[in-house]
Amino acid sequence: MNAKHFLDDITFTENEPIDVTQLNRLYQLIGWDSNGRRTDIETEQMLRVSHYYIAAHTSAGLLVGFARVCGDPYVVQVLDVITHPDFRHRGIAMRCMQGVLAHLQRSNYVSVTLTDGSGIDGFYQRFGFQLFNQEEPVRVWKRGTETFCEEIEMDEEKGAHIK
Repeated sequence: MNAKHFLDDITFTENEPIDVTQLNRLYQLIGWDSNGRRTDIETEQMLRVSHYYIAAHTSAGLLVGFARVCGDPYVVQVLDVITHPDFRHRGIAMRCMQGVLAHLQRSNYVSVTLTDGSGIDGFYQRFGFQLFNQEEPVRVWKRGTETFCEEIEMDEEKGAHIK
């Protein structure tokens, strides 16, 4: 089975308007805002200060994936690589990270980091992120160390994985 089948009804947009109420709900669904602290106004501000973001929507308009890059012209962090629980293992996070990686490769950032709390062994390494130290989940992007390839192989039981 190929990746296209799993992503047929998903549209990816970069730096385009997002329904912040849906984004805040997605944070709640994955457990990152269980007490409802996020507001639409603050989330709009968050998007405005992001250097880059990518969103995944179903054909019905439901937001099911998101990732962003924040920082200054020299130092940035990849943040909020998230997928709706009902849409996991379809390659959505992988496609969002493809967009992030393309943005990073076009950039001149001196330092790029992310904090990996995913528990998905090897996910970020294929995009060139390496552990900074063994005790912390911080990963640093090393330009040119990506092992990522365009082909995503899909398995109905395990979901998406890089071929």
